[in-house]
Amino acid sequence: MLSNIFRFLLLLPGFYWTYLIFFSDLGADPAKNLNHKAGEIALYYILLNLLLGILIGFKVKFPVKLRFLLLNRRYLGVLSFLVLIFHVFLYFAMESFEPQALEQVFTKNYLTAGSLAFFILMILAVTSNDFSVRKLTIKVWKRLHRFVYLASLFFTIHILLIEKSDLIKYGLILGILWILQGARLVFSFWPKKERSV
Repeated sequence: MLSNIFRFLLLLPGFYWTYLIFFSDLGADPAKNLNHKAGEIALYYILLNLLLGILIGFKVKFPVKLRFLLLNRRYLGVLSFLVLIFHVFLYFAMESFEPQALEQVFTKNYLTAGSLAFFILMILAVTSNDFSVRKLTIKVWKRLHRFVYLASLFFTIHILLIEKSDLIKYGLILGILWILQGARLVFSFWPKKERSV
């Protein structure tokens, strides 16, 4: 029950965007406004997934009522990527689908970083299923999905280069993420005996 509610809540931004497109005013540049909203939601979904991974890394025991979050990590990851597809589509829409839009991916640093993050997350989304786990073996699959940290680096660069007006906000959010990731790395190498003291 809680799992279904959680999945439904994650879909609400999509319903909201549909409402904005058909029944509201998106301003002079609708594609740009929606592009920003989609990128922001994708970021929050990815950060939630990473936070769950960090808590798992710290051996946090989830209360029974919150364990549905762990069962929905793959769903959250795939949904994050679907929102990213929308985000990328809107970028090309902003550029009127001109060839220049693709050229800029290789000439503008923030687009290059964003594209690298997108490519990595695409691979992770495509392999976020039981079939891939069986074919790759759990050991190889886990190693592959550790590339999410590299994707995190690229989308951090993408966001910090593009978000000039909200630099403090996103800098703080991403700074906390990397502090937690660093703490998790240190914890993973910490002697097990000392952890239990």
